[in-house]
Amino acid sequence: MPSMCSSSQQRSRPRAKEIEVIVLSSDDEDAPSGKIRPSKRKLSFISLSSDEEPMVPKAPRKDGSSWQRENSRLKQMNERLERQVASQRIQLDNSKKRLEEQNQELGAQSLELNARHKEIQLQQEKIAALEAKESCIDATKLDDMLSCDICAHLMYSPYLLSDCGHCYCEGCLKGWFDETLTKHIRAHPEYNMNRKPVPRDFPEILNTIGRYVSHPIRMQLQAMYNNRQQQPEYTCPGCRKEVTGKPVVNFSVKDMVSVVGNVLGRPNTRRESSNIRGQQAGPFDAFFPR
Repeated sequence: MPSMCSSSQQRSRPRAKEIEVIVLSSDDEDAPSGKIRPSKRKLSFISLSSDEEPMVPKAPRKDGSSWQRENSRLKQMNERLERQVASQRIQLDNSKKRLEEQNQELGAQSLELNARHKEIQLQQEKIAALEAKESCIDATKLDDMLSCDICAHLMYSPYLLSDCGHCYCEGCLKGWFDETLTKHIRAHPEYNMNRKPVPRDFPEILNTIGRYVSHPIRMQLQAMYNNRQQQPEYTCPGCRKEVTGKPVVNFSVKDMVSVVGNVLGRPNTRRESSNIRGQQAGPFDAFFPR
């Protein structure tokens, strides 16, 4: 019986099929170039067959712990991504707020620019209206208003007295102050023009700083004030109010006089001298030393 089983197994085993294959090769190295001598070789291929189905490789099986680790890793990645998204949303909201604020500022600036543009247009319209009426203005009516009360000429070099607000031409004011200074020198021959004057409010200043200085220094300051030289008292030629500061140029009157003088045909023929007494920088430095 055992021999029969082996013979049956041998009969049931499939026969191998022999396939004849001709291979071309150049085994002879001495053969002339370009010619290949065919050689016939017999190769046998055995085809195996089986009644069983082909086996499919199975994926490696994962246990529960590996799945838990993978799930934990994915959860951590998800949480990290959610935090990044939340941070980017906050940044986006902040950017939107800044953009809205900038838009509001731009809107306010635009409104301000429009308002200024309208104001400029109104000013231009007023200037155009004044220019249109300029030819209708009677310049002779402005002649008296722009003339000096002392010399009755147009004030091409007007100076304003800040103490009273009156305005006179430079030459008349210097002549008025020079007359006052001459009378003061006759009355006080020891008067020195180059000596700096003591401020009129020196007593109030001394009382303010008296508690911060020693008694000898305070007594020296008081003696200096008592021994001060008497200063000339300059007044306004019109109202006789005391003038305590240098006259300043009245540019508004100066511009108007220039226009009216051209219309009336009265050019400026008077050239004011720079000083009367001494070589001073300003026209009134000789009367009001620094």
